[in-house]
Amino acid sequence: MKNFLTVLFTLILFAATVSVEASPVRIVRLPIIFQSTAPDTDTAAELEVKISRAVHIPLNGTLQLADYVPTKDSTMAMNDIWQDLRAENKKAKIVDAIKPLSEKLNADIIVCPILKQYSQYISPFGMDENYMTSQVLVELIVYDRRTDELIDKRASQFYHDSYHMMGTASSLAKICFDNVIEKTKLRQRIMAIR
Repeated sequence: MKNFLTVLFTLILFAATVSVEASPVRIVRLPIIFQSTAPDTDTAAELEVKISRAVHIPLNGTLQLADYVPTKDSTMAMNDIWQDLRAENKKAKIVDAIKPLSEKLNADIIVCPILKQYSQYISPFGMDENYMTSQVLVELIVYDRRTDELIDKRASQFYHDSYHMMGTASSLAKICFDNVIEKTKLRQRIMAIR
């Protein structure tokens, strides 16, 4: 009985120590910034889901490893910072606003997806064939304030051939988002949160 109480006391002390030391990581996931023609609603929703899944922590409701900053708050803060930056410097880039955003929101990780280019043109070729030209350029900025690491990766896809579903701008955008998520190692960074 004495051993049981000792083990129980040790476990309670350990649990209390862990809960005091570990504060949740604050994560900001900005909505996709469209710098060109926006895709249709279904494609935009699928792209948002890709980013959401990449920053999702299973059982976070129970484990409380991360605190996700509400999208409305992060978007308003980003807009304020971006307007100030552009007023000072017309050549400012979105990446310049990421560290100030982290400070303003007291965020540990910032995830900023950008759809820089999105186009698709279909032109007739011959009697019964259409040619399609599609081009997509995506950027993903990930900032980790805990290590002061700023990662800015891009991916692009181009298609020019007979009409095919895999050559649509929507399909190319999904490939690009998968590529930048992989290049930034976003999933691995989020899953490493303990």
